[in-house]
Amino acid sequence: MTWNRDMSAAPKGTTEMRQRKGRDGSETDYEHFVPAKIIAAAADGKTVTVSNWLPEQQRWNMFAKEHPPIAWMPWPDHPGA
Repeated sequence: MTWNRDMSAAPKGTTEMRQRKGRDGSETDYEHFVPAKIIAAAADGKTVTVSNWLPEQQRWNMFAKEHPPIAWMPWPDHPGA
């Protein structure tokens, strides 16, 4: 794997429809965000961490909005998957 410096290309996740049951037995459909996991590198030249997109805050987890990661790699799949 190699680092990708285009953070706009990093996968943020998907939304899926789910159902919520109310106390009265009624069902309500709603959208649920399922974040994609990435490996992210910070600008300090030392920090590499797992991260995911936080849509409510419009930033990457483990990073401030003002200091986003500078590069990313996809999270690997298990070899037995």
